[in-house]
Amino acid sequence: MHPAMSTYHNPLASISLFVLLDLLGAKDPRIPSYFRTTHWAYQGIANLEARLRDLGQFKSSPNHVSKLSTSSKRSKARGQKREEPLFFSEANKNLNAGASRWLGGMIGDDHVPFMARGVEVLHVIPSPFPRVWHEIEDDGEHLDMDTVEDWAKLVTAFAAEWLELEGFFDTSAAKRDEIQHEHEAEALDRRKTADKTEL
Repeated sequence: MHPAMSTYHNPLASISLFVLLDLLGAKDPRIPSYFRTTHWAYQGIANLEARLRDLGQFKSSPNHVSKLSTSSKRSKARGQKREEPLFFSEANKNLNAGASRWLGGMIGDDHVPFMARGVEVLHVIPSPFPRVWHEIEDDGEHLDMDTVEDWAKLVTAFAAEWLELEGFFDTSAAKRDEIQHEHEAEALDRRKTADKTEL
């Protein structure tokens, strides 16, 4: 138990949001909003995803600089972008939608014991599950590394905003540009290596 004057009466009460990340790493995941009570958190991470995509930070995006051909770059310069495949596509889901639209009770997972004790859960699991789930091919070879990097970036940014860490990171434009150039050079090296392998 926490001390008598504590805001929280036990450790479980101190968990403001349980975020369960599961089955992530396959290409083009679609994450539904499973629980009405945490749709606000879903909307928060969906908004963050949209901001990162607008900034060109998602490597899995068809609009990322590493994916654009010369003609695509000209189109982008004219303001023409390809449609972004959102991970979190239900940000505008109606809170008054019927129970059948909230699928949270249909997936048994690590969050269930916490939820049974009143902990709010944001379940980040794709629907449908990846094709290789629980198959012999369910290995590292079937991960999409651009998507994995995007998840790492998105979850880190979500945690940083949740913990109000603004001001604790070097966000100077020069540093951001330096990091972006490093990532682009790495992507180009990976593509060259993949092209040589295919030959």
